[in-house]
Amino acid sequence: MNGETFALSQKELQRVAVISRCVKGELACARAAGLLCLSVRQIKRLKKRIREDGEAALAHASRGRPSHRRLPQTVRERIVQLARGTYAGFNDHHLCEKLVEHEGFSLSRETLRRLLRQHGLGSPRKRRAPAHRQRRLRSAQLAELVQLDGSPHDWLEGRGPLLTALGMQDDATGKILAAQFFLSETTFGYLCLLQQMVCRYGVPLALYGDHSGVFVRNDDHWTVEEQLAGKRQPTQFGRALEQLGISFMAANSPQAKGRVERLWGVLQDRLTSELAARPGPRPRLRQRRAAQIRHRLQPPLRPAASR
Repeated sequence: MNGETFALSQKELQRVAVISRCVKGELACARAAGLLCLSVRQIKRLKKRIREDGEAALAHASRGRPSHRRLPQTVRERIVQLARGTYAGFNDHHLCEKLVEHEGFSLSRETLRRLLRQHGLGSPRKRRAPAHRQRRLRSAQLAELVQLDGSPHDWLEGRGPLLTALGMQDDATGKILAAQFFLSETTFGYLCLLQQMVCRYGVPLALYGDHSGVFVRNDDHWTVEEQLAGKRQPTQFGRALEQLGISFMAANSPQAKGRVERLWGVLQDRLTSELAARPGPRPRLRQRRAAQIRHRLQPPLRPAASR
């Protein structure tokens, strides 16, 4: 075909081998149609093409032509401009949602990914190679098993105090049942989350967390009463669970509660990206907001006992 060179795909090479045997008379058209999952009429058309123009004629006719469904060049340039400017630092999934919801574009995540990679825009997060692990099956229904964990992180990126996010995630649906910022991971914070979840969704069957001192006893000290009873007294949070009839399971590794760990990674990425995309407040207003956050995070003072 005019001395041009064509690189055929594996599927096209298979067609060349089968149709060539048909041209030589070594294979019937009906048999070739069954091998290639085509009709007999299509096999005859392909035989005619290969006789007239050779094996390169079996290459796809639309090769090298832009797709009719391709995004216009102006739209592609606008998306790249937003990815480098307003939404700099957003991952592909988050950026696709923003472009669809706020900018009015209609595109898939895979289309956006290819467009960004063509312009040298990689993912802001470096991902490790996936390791083979046998994942635990999800629970059967909502609130049957709830995962809870804390994530100390610079959530405000220097705009305020260092916070710890405490959250409870449903194991069956992945839904966040309760979440709140605190200054640290304490029993008071988890009791606040437990109250929010119970008031809104009811009492779960079990909680799944780590070996934090808030949940389980990590010391080796046994009192005389505990030695006589043959078991240790629970923590303050554990006593609250016993009164509600909720069992607690402690994971032996962070990977065991990987769903809530992955949730923190997503929330850290999205919240910091959202804050970076918005214009920062003035210095005095920023300090005032930070003071308000610190005041809200302080636990309420107990009233003085009446004498």
